[in-house]
Amino acid sequence: MRHGLGHGQYSLVADLRAAAAGGPRTARDVPAAAWLVALVAVSSALRYWAASRVPIPWILPDETIYAELGKSLYESGRLDILGEPTRFYGLVTPAIAGLPLSVGDTENGYVALKAVQAIVVSLAAVPVFLWARTLAGDAWALAAAALTLAIPDLAYSGLIMTEVAFYPAVVLGAWAMAEALVRPALGIQAAVVAAILLAAATRLQAVVLVAAFAAALVTHLGLERRLRDVARYWPTAAAFAAVAAAWAVVRLRGGAPASELLGAYRAAGEVDYGFADAVRFVLYHAADVLLFTGVIPVVAVALLAFARDKPERLRAYIAVAISVAVAMTTLVGVFASRHVGHLAERNLFALAPLLFVGLAAWLANGAPRPPVPTALAALAAVALLVWLPVGELVSVATIVDAFTLIPLYRMTERAPDVDLDVVVAVGAVLAAAAVGLLPRRHLWTLPVALGVVLAAASVSASRVVAARATLGQPGSVGANPQWVDDAGAGEAAYLYTGDVFWTSVWETVFWNRRVRRVYDLLEAQIPGPLPQPSLGPYEDGRLVDKTGAEVRIGHVVASDSLRFVGRRVANAGNSISLWAVAPPLRLAQWTQNVRFDRTIDGQARVIVYACRGGRLEVRLRAPLDRAVELRRNDVPYARRTLAAGSEWRLEIPAAPPASDGTRLCSFDVLTDGPVLAARLAFRRPNGD
Repeated sequence: MRHGLGHGQYSLVADLRAAAAGGPRTARDVPAAAWLVALVAVSSALRYWAASRVPIPWILPDETIYAELGKSLYESGRLDILGEPTRFYGLVTPAIAGLPLSVGDTENGYVALKAVQAIVVSLAAVPVFLWARTLAGDAWALAAAALTLAIPDLAYSGLIMTEVAFYPAVVLGAWAMAEALVRPALGIQAAVVAAILLAAATRLQAVVLVAAFAAALVTHLGLERRLRDVARYWPTAAAFAAVAAAWAVVRLRGGAPASELLGAYRAAGEVDYGFADAVRFVLYHAADVLLFTGVIPVVAVALLAFARDKPERLRAYIAVAISVAVAMTTLVGVFASRHVGHLAERNLFALAPLLFVGLAAWLANGAPRPPVPTALAALAAVALLVWLPVGELVSVATIVDAFTLIPLYRMTERAPDVDLDVVVAVGAVLAAAAVGLLPRRHLWTLPVALGVVLAAASVSASRVVAARATLGQPGSVGANPQWVDDAGAGEAAYLYTGDVFWTSVWETVFWNRRVRRVYDLLEAQIPGPLPQPSLGPYEDGRLVDKTGAEVRIGHVVASDSLRFVGRRVANAGNSISLWAVAPPLRLAQWTQNVRFDRTIDGQARVIVYACRGGRLEVRLRAPLDRAVELRRNDVPYARRTLAAGSEWRLEIPAAPPASDGTRLCSFDVLTDGPVLAARLAFRRPNGD
């Protein structure tokens, strides 16, 4: 049997059309463009519906960083967070998120943003269709577009993440690259530069597409024995050189280190990467490409590469698809080896559309299956997935970065004894066997089966994302995320103590426009680029920064472990309250190491500021026998062994002021196991 791609290359498409000919006349006559529009519309609607079930940002601080940058972009024209500049995270995602979030209230803006993102991510089907139809015809191009919209990673459309715009941007750039290999006209080269810059403005990771284009160009022209034609691409090289020089001038001014070229990802350039770990993680991510595409498209592209008599467009596609896949997989794998520690699929799944285009081209061009290349490609795919330690990589902590793992994670929840390595290995064998052994007349079932599997995984991923976000809402912002704004208060600051979820700070800032500043109390620290000066208290409770300057603000949000000189005006329902205070901001009391459920395990401390008499009311309950010691101003005051189920009530009067005029009182509760603090409150002489 001849394995080239000759005159009979469209036999499968003809078979597909012949089968469709018996269908309704109206369906047969619908133009491909109309089917494409319908695909995008249905995908947008379904993705929006799934996104609407996500009540709050889930991946923090990433989502809220892009949201705050977007708000700043439309309000001030700068990419700031709470009025302070930050390193470059990208322009496209803030531009998409900022407009709906800046118009009207945050809740309505958040809803509108999800609709916008559902459309943006679904538009990836358009360049996939337009590219695939030049290689495979309309029918298979529609199949590639449908698969593009089915993968579980599109659940990111419900989150404020760069993945949403990066997905269509990468396939747009790859398509332009392939076109430029065939027709190096100035306009097409300009399209390559524009598409890659768009992807890089979405996520700096896309700079690797420049290297991928260079590799594809040299590979393609080398195989064509036209390497001298490289000179025709000088406008592209000149454009990238000019952009790189301008970027370097902007980022490195003032003697900044070279790693500053990476903007917010500066840390990626400041560490050493171990060779063995880097290789291992590159292979992990190569296996993940097989996993999130369902094996079949990767094997199909490999078989296309081996096929003879390929038309030039198909040769250009193969050069681009392989170059982009290798470049991105290598970059992501090396990065993940030091900065992620598991599969960073969310940085890689934009490869899926390129491989779906290849699957469509393989099917449309007769599905060549030369025996030796087919066996080698199938065995390599199976071996890589068998080697992948799936069981070690699937956990609640890893699914956030790899949505394809979510169905496997849910499988372990339902059947804890299941061996995921065996499950994946069996799936890989079945997929590879289907490519190599399925009768030619039944090959059309491959994209159908793949679409069903991906769609089912997508439903699973969307459900888990919504459930996880819902689970995190009570502890971060409570039932009403806009509770600070709804309290009708003036401008407020958040004072973070470290005894509540740090995500509550980012969520509160995202949902409430009145929260304009954030402070840390002493050594507490909030992850992310949030401006957060540290404050410390004087003995009279006044909070000052490192220069000794007082904080003058009318309202403060803080954990219920703090009491301020002022009045509590609202509570989120999760141990976080809003206080109205008279400037300067002053602490009245700080209760440390008492959990949200009022449990003390080890040592708890109550610090009273501006202490001029009063008493600490104590009521402790012991679930089991416990030894408890009470101290006042670091001096033992009382000690007792509590029997299981017993309660200890007492009042500890504040010690007289020290001879040096100290106005700070402290009380400690020390236990040898968990004890419930039913009451632990200080009463001042005036009853406050």
